[in-house]
Amino acid sequence: MLLLLLAAGKVHAQKNLITNGGFEEEMYGWNDGGVKLTPWDAKTGKNSCAIIATNAANWLGVDQQVVIPKKAGKLEVSAWLKTINVMKGKDDWNGAVFSVEFLDKADKKVGEGINIVTLTGDHAWELASKEVLIPAGAVRFKLLLVMGYATGTFLIDDVAVKAIMSDPVTKN
Repeated sequence: MLLLLLAAGKVHAQKNLITNGGFEEEMYGWNDGGVKLTPWDAKTGKNSCAIIATNAANWLGVDQQVVIPKKAGKLEVSAWLKTINVMKGKDDWNGAVFSVEFLDKADKKVGEGINIVTLTGDHAWELASKEVLIPAGAVRFKLLLVMGYATGTFLIDDVAVKAIMSDPVTKN
């Protein structure tokens, strides 16, 4: 009986859509926009991604584009994040930014980007997580982790995106 319950639990678990979310395989799967790997401060495993910005005029970070599974209605987006002395630039949205954008078949942005979290100052490792509704017409999402016009250090580990399937429509 216990075996059946364990097997049933696995049916509902969604796989991580992000490739190499723990940065254990260097930068494999990520578009590298001026980041480093560090073994010195990882949440789990042997590496974390470190974005170190010394000039607030720059936009440094990583991103990954992923095809949205059919029948997905939402995404559960999460990552473990840590900041050290992050000072924002002139705008309120500047800082250590974790966000998601949606793209259509022509690679055009669908709707507005959705901010998961923007951090400034010092934060110990904390999980940032948000359920995001997939807009109509989106076929891919782009996950971004950046130091947006800010200075300091932004550490990232265990990035995950899981599809939440839409409820099936029943016909009467």
